[in-house]
Amino acid sequence: MFINNLPYAVLYNICKYLSFIDIINLSKTSKELYILIDNDDYFWKILIKNHFGSKLHQRYVNEIFQNKKNSDFVLYRTDKDKEKFEKSYRKYQWIHVCNMWLLNVLNGKDNSDGYVAYKSIVKQKLRPRANELTMSLTVDEFFKYYLNRNKNLTKENILQISLYKLIYYYLIEYKRLLGVDLFGINLSCTPNHLRCFNKIYPYREYDLNCLTGQCIRLHSTRSLYLAGIKGKFQSILPGIYEIICRIKLDKNDEDLKYYTEHCSQDESVEKYVECYFYALADHGLDCECNRKTMNFHWFESNYLLHGNINWFNQTMGQIIVLELSDIYFGFENRYKYSYWNILFDYIQLNIVE
Repeated sequence: MFINNLPYAVLYNICKYLSFIDIINLSKTSKELYILIDNDDYFWKILIKNHFGSKLHQRYVNEIFQNKKNSDFVLYRTDKDKEKFEKSYRKYQWIHVCNMWLLNVLNGKDNSDGYVAYKSIVKQKLRPRANELTMSLTVDEFFKYYLNRNKNLTKENILQISLYKLIYYYLIEYKRLLGVDLFGINLSCTPNHLRCFNKIYPYREYDLNCLTGQCIRLHSTRSLYLAGIKGKFQSILPGIYEIICRIKLDKNDEDLKYYTEHCSQDESVEKYVECYFYALADHGLDCECNRKTMNFHWFESNYLLHGNINWFNQTMGQIIVLELSDIYFGFENRYKYSYWNILFDYIQLNIVE
C-alpha cells in the first residue's frame, strides 16, 4: 500500500512523531499528501496540540480568536486619558527626568506617544481599572501581522493558507532580539535640558561564541553609576512569554585599583552592584526582575560558576500579552565604580504552555 493511500487518521498519527522539516519533506512526496498537509485545518490543529501541548492548543485554536477585545478603559487608553496625559507632557518637557527608568525605556521624554504609554502603565500599576483581562485577537489582525512581515503575501493569497498553519509557524519561530540590535539608554534629559552630560552608550565587541559574532557590553564610567540598554519586540501576538537573556559577566580590571581604593574607605562599596530588568507590552501585564534578585550575590555566584568567558541563560520572568503588542524592555546596571560589566548576546521570548 502506498503511503498516500493510507487513511487520514493514520497519517495524522504518523505526523505526531515527525519534526517540522520531516513533515514538509513528506508533503513533497505526492500530490495527495501535499494537499492534505498544506491546506487541511484539522491536520495543523493536531500538529499544534502534539508539538505544543493542550494548553497552547486551547489558547491559539479555541480562545484568543473567540474572546472580545479588552476595553481601552481598562488600560488607561481612552481619548480622555490620552488628552490628559499629552497635556501633562507639554508641561513635563522642561523637568529633569534623568533617573526615571521606565520613562527612558519608553523614550517617553522625547515624544508624547512614549509619554502617554508611560503614564498609562504607571496609572495601571498604581490603580488597576480591572482585574480580569482576557487575551484576544481578530483574524484580520492576525493576517495583517503576516502581511506586514512578508512582502510576498497579499490579501488574496493569504486566504488560501490554513489559519492554523500560520499559527503553527508563529509558534515555532524564534522571537529573539540580538545584542547588536539593542540600544543604550540616553540618560540625558529632554532636548530642552541642554546642560545634562549624563549619557551612557554601550559598545559592541566581537565574540566568536555569540550568535552573530558581536555582542554588546553594558558598562558605566567612574563618575556615573547608571547605565542601561533597551530594545523592542514588534508585533507580538497574545500569550504568556518567558523572557530569557543570554549573558556573560566580566570584571573590568582597568578599574580594579579605583574600586579597591573605595572599598578600603567604605566596606559597603564592595557589594554595591544592582541589576534591574523591566519589560512591558502595549496591552498586557509587565515583567520585572528587581535588584533584590539581581544583586552582588547574583553576580558573584554566576561569575564563580561561569567565569568571564562562558555564556549562560538568565530567566527574567514572564510577561502576559493581551492583544497584539510591541514589547519594550530595558536592562539597567547600577553601580558607582565601573568594575562590573555585563555582556549581551540576545534577549528571547519563549511561549509558555
